[in-house]
Amino acid sequence: MNKKKIFYFLIITVFLAQTGFAQTNTTAINWQKFLSRNDLVFDTLTTKWEEGVFTGNGLLGAMLYMKNSNALRLEVGRTDVIDGREGSPAFEKARLPIGHFELRPEGKILKNTARLDLWNAEANGTIVTDKGTIQWRTATLSQTNVIVFETKVSAGERKFQWQFHPEVSISPRTKSRKTPNGYVANPPSILAMTGAVEYCKQPMLAGGDYTTAWAAKNKANSKIYYISVAINRKQSSVDEAIQTVSNGAKDNLQQLLNVHRQWWHQYYPQSFISLPDARLESFYWIQQYKLASATREGKPALDLMGPWFRYTPWPAYWFNLNIQLTYSPLYAANQLDLANGLVKMIDEGKENLSRNVPVAYRHNALALGRAATSDLYSPVKVNPLRDTTASESDLELGNLTWCLYNYWLQYRYTMDESVKAKLFPLLKGSINYYLDVMTKEEDGKWHLPHTHSPEYPGGITRDCNYDLSLFRWGCATLLKINPGDSLAPRWKDVLINLTDYPTDANGLRIGRDVAFNKSHRHYSHMLMIHPLCIMNWEQPESRPLIEKSLQHWLSLKSEFAGFSFTGSASIHAVMGQGDKALDYLNQLFGYTKPNTMYLEEGPVIETPLAAATSIQELLLQSWGEKIRVFPAVPSSWKDLSFENLRTEGAFLISAVRKDGETKWVKIKSLAGEPCIIRPNMEGKLQIKGQVQLKDLGNGTYSFQLKKGEEAILYKNENDLSLKADAVKQDGRINYWGKTLSKLTAKN
Repeated sequence: MNKKKIFYFLIITVFLAQTGFAQTNTTAINWQKFLSRNDLVFDTLTTKWEEGVFTGNGLLGAMLYMKNSNALRLEVGRTDVIDGREGSPAFEKARLPIGHFELRPEGKILKNTARLDLWNAEANGTIVTDKGTIQWRTATLSQTNVIVFETKVSAGERKFQWQFHPEVSISPRTKSRKTPNGYVANPPSILAMTGAVEYCKQPMLAGGDYTTAWAAKNKANSKIYYISVAINRKQSSVDEAIQTVSNGAKDNLQQLLNVHRQWWHQYYPQSFISLPDARLESFYWIQQYKLASATREGKPALDLMGPWFRYTPWPAYWFNLNIQLTYSPLYAANQLDLANGLVKMIDEGKENLSRNVPVAYRHNALALGRAATSDLYSPVKVNPLRDTTASESDLELGNLTWCLYNYWLQYRYTMDESVKAKLFPLLKGSINYYLDVMTKEEDGKWHLPHTHSPEYPGGITRDCNYDLSLFRWGCATLLKINPGDSLAPRWKDVLINLTDYPTDANGLRIGRDVAFNKSHRHYSHMLMIHPLCIMNWEQPESRPLIEKSLQHWLSLKSEFAGFSFTGSASIHAVMGQGDKALDYLNQLFGYTKPNTMYLEEGPVIETPLAAATSIQELLLQSWGEKIRVFPAVPSSWKDLSFENLRTEGAFLISAVRKDGETKWVKIKSLAGEPCIIRPNMEGKLQIKGQVQLKDLGNGTYSFQLKKGEEAILYKNENDLSLKADAVKQDGRINYWGKTLSKLTAKN
């Protein structure tokens, strides 16, 4: 083994040790074959971003589609290329465009095809012209900030053109919204060359610049382009960009790709899901690819577009639903390292969370408004008496508490005491704001002042259900974390004496002063049902209100957007209604684009990712300190399997369902917590493992595993031979993309 091979071997070994990817995978799955049936496949690329193929490494990324009928476009993005001026997160502090590379053949394009290879995290395709062919492949390398674009050409296409086109450095919101007075673009970009490396420097008015650099390595009938983007807010980023590209071009491409692929080959098997529905299975795995392409441990938190830039009105973070849904599928997928980006952003933004609160409450309270950059500066203006200068967005009090619900999930799915310790003062500060502004009225109940229910027109109301839900959840959670805290009596008092959720003949209202009588895409008034599950279907007394509220919301659909359907699917899933949940997921696909992206004027990445959560909830749920296996399986899904889905309490759950019957359920404890489980298995159960099974009735059992121990629930010994594996599907494989032909699955 030569020195360079030893070097790359050591990189891989150290990487696996650091990331914890050494966990044993016991499925029978052939991952390459399995994921290939879920690849994005295009019989033809178009000029639409939402019909392109995409790669990324959690920071840097590229979207490839057609610029016009005779040129390919490689759009470059980097998630931390953000303006640094003082002002609005949507203008002065917005995500900024970078530019794109254009590949123009010598001849006229007759045909172009593309495929996104999920297993190897690279895209490839062929351009056929009237003069020859150009075969290409591209990847955004996992372990270095380099995009590789390789071409192999026939004789007639050796002189194709390759050119970089910088974009004007200005907030993309200017394309669709009124520009603030005095707001101007950053200075023009500067194209230059150093040695073999070309680059484009983009100065910023706030200081520093960002640079796109690229270099080509020529071989016989082949060219390899190495591309990178760097940003420096104080000095110039040119040297870093040039050095990154130069280093990449010096290395052997195959060795770079081997390291890149190794990361992905360890990423996917952290959990496994296979469905008889080819469309949903493929969709799910493309979301898992998308998540790891868009965010990583130590990289910026995921915003609304990830590293795939497109002009949009939403070039920042939104905190009244979007980021919470974006991160929701990572917990059950056993990808907690990726989910840590949100936790880290909240930790680092604590100073601004305090500044976001009116001066009178900064001594003990924290809050977060509707939109911000990663610094989390977004003031809130909630007071016991309504501030008449406050806009609707100024009155969104619950956003931080909802973000901290995700933080709580990070703790519950890991049972990492250090996470809980950091969460407690944040959640305490968030709930303190509610305590500071609540008042007791003549009915002897605590009431909340005027706040805003996200996105509901005219949704400013007292006793807003969005806030009452989060306030209740927050007090109950603080008591779980630290029942001996000096404020514990106040939290208990709130849980006893907080006013009931405002309701009327149609179910849950927006709040005390506002009925739910308009179509509303957001389900903010039903947050107690999902995701908080503090009002749930397992409470018989709650069922009439849940059903009435849900049906009334669904009866007014004219303003529904994509996440309305994921919310509908998830609520039906926690009600155990799998067929209805599946119906709403299928309705969502009328809004989802061929590459599984989702647009509302611009990219809003949370919707397809939330659908991945809805799919998980059909197979496994763990709210309320109880694990539910196959709780909402659609009646048409007879065969299912999954392995190493994670639950609250830090359990890894695996299960196989065959001919409509659960055959076995494996539980592995990662933290030694008590286990209460509903395995969805009728009749007398057997257990394999050194534990005592206690029957709690109603199909629910409890037992205690030590950390690292596992047990298997089953009925028949012969069923244990069944492996978690790819289930058979009828219909099209490679459902997503843009295919002209029908392909039949061969399993």
